[in-house]
Amino acid sequence: MTTNIKDYSTTQASNTSLNGIDVDEGMLPSNLNNALRALMKNTRDWANDSQWFEFGDGSGSFTATFVSSTSFKIAGANVTSDYHAGRRVKITAATPGTIFGTISSSSFSTDTTVVVSFDSGSLSNEAISNVYLAALTKTNSSIPEGVITTSSLADGSVTNAKLGADSVNGAKIADDSIDSEHYVDGSIDTAHIANSQITVDKMAANSVNSDQYVDGSIDLIHLSADSVNGTKIADDSINSEHYVDGSIDTQHIADSQITLAKLASNSVNSSKIVDGSIVNADVNASAAIDATKIADGTVTSTEFQHINTLSSNAQTQLDAKVAKASNLSDLASASTSRTNLGLGTIATQNSNNVSVSGGSITGLGSPSASSDAATKNYVDQAVAGLRTRIIAECATTSNVNLTNGLEAGDAIDGVTLVAGDRVLVKDQSTATENGLYLAVSSGAASRDPEHDSIAEISGGMVVVNQGSVNDNKIFLCTTDNTGSIGSTSITYSQVTPQNNGTVTSIGVADSGAGEFTVGSSPVTSSGNITLAINSIADSKLGTIATANKVSLTALNIDGGSDIGADLTTSDLIIVDDGAGGTNKKAALSRMITLVKANTDDPTALAIALG
Repeated sequence: MTTNIKDYSTTQASNTSLNGIDVDEGMLPSNLNNALRALMKNTRDWANDSQWFEFGDGSGSFTATFVSSTSFKIAGANVTSDYHAGRRVKITAATPGTIFGTISSSSFSTDTTVVVSFDSGSLSNEAISNVYLAALTKTNSSIPEGVITTSSLADGSVTNAKLGADSVNGAKIADDSIDSEHYVDGSIDTAHIANSQITVDKMAANSVNSDQYVDGSIDLIHLSADSVNGTKIADDSINSEHYVDGSIDTQHIADSQITLAKLASNSVNSSKIVDGSIVNADVNASAAIDATKIADGTVTSTEFQHINTLSSNAQTQLDAKVAKASNLSDLASASTSRTNLGLGTIATQNSNNVSVSGGSITGLGSPSASSDAATKNYVDQAVAGLRTRIIAECATTSNVNLTNGLEAGDAIDGVTLVAGDRVLVKDQSTATENGLYLAVSSGAASRDPEHDSIAEISGGMVVVNQGSVNDNKIFLCTTDNTGSIGSTSITYSQVTPQNNGTVTSIGVADSGAGEFTVGSSPVTSSGNITLAINSIADSKLGTIATANKVSLTALNIDGGSDIGADLTTSDLIIVDDGAGGTNKKAALSRMITLVKANTDDPTALAIALG
């Protein structure tokens, strides 16, 4: 009994039964409809599993049996044209289960012997349950070149092994699609890096050593303030030209190291002498201490006894000699004076570079020249309108639990998360939770620190890298640049073309002339869509009371065609079985019976006689 397309005979006359229905010559008329229906079923069953043909089992015409670990035979049939070299085959058996392979060769003597190169595993001396042949193979010449297009390939079906060497060029790679995991370690050479593209942000901490510097290339501007200490300076390498004038302070000079030979002539003045430290023994016996050397009010009668002569009034001479400091350098401590004046370290100048530590420079105007310094406010305003493209690994399709729903290993839109993946959360029940998050190893997810304020995400474009639903889609943050994270609702709208939706209802009006017109809304194309009446189900027409039944008030008897023959007793008529009753059919023979039963009725007899 043929129940499957594989059981059909290639000899037309041999196909005498279909799913138990006799289709031989002289079959009953009713068998025709049944046979057609069975054929339709078998065809659909075959189409549902068109990748594989069942062609060899224990119950059909082509029984498959074990020969060796790499071969089997089809008993009593020459099917080498079907089991040709290069065709894929799937075999199921008790052992080893289901295995796949490619036919190496086939030959026929009494039976068809098939040799297979299996992908893995081998046959054992067990009963073979089924043999399936692939519908499409590279050797199937019935498939013309160019018919297999992108739409024929399943998503993700083209693996690395299917790609030819050096077959993927730049034109086949989407912009911004190559990430760090796609590069082989150490594969980026100097030739791949554009000039001036390695900035400080691209270099790892502590990655540049002496081998990377050109000899003599480190200038003063490359050294940070206070970065060169004693361990970096060679012994006996600092000479007089390396010192800034006035830069050697007291703490830099070892005790008792300034000898008479190190003092310039006339270099020690009163500011360098500790008060009360000059004793009599320090004063040369021949020194002439005159009135210019004595402070006002310091000479008592005791001192006056040592003054031999005065050229004028003693008070006048003493007043004229009082020292008055007018310059910063005249003060005892320049460092203390800078602090007292509010200058701090900004007064310290080294080779025309001002070093400010612990403070800030304020009051700057807007820059006009390329060398002008810019304020933070100027820079903030310059970048306030920029909205760069943000790459997210995936995006949500529904509400997620932010406490533990963005952990490594969790799946979002079919994408398995890795710690550090950026995720666009856009479908929260509480809209204030939406935004950009980073997946974590475990625990609660946190917002992306680069996009954790309304100002940073408002108007931003997010490109989704992967996902079953959101792959390669772009979303725009439509939230105004006001409010704050945690209190302001954050919304995203897709800006890339959307899939066609489903129209759930449309208005239909009777336009006359046997047509119905669909209104222009929601139809976006110009004009109207016109439907023929015969495309409308009968149950939708107002003149029909119930399906396939028309009220007698609308029945046009004259519009029907004549039967073209005399009436017979088997002909049927329509009668109403009573007021408000139902319509029924009756044979004309019942009219004859009625007339015979009422022959005493002249009216009835007249009807009978015509």
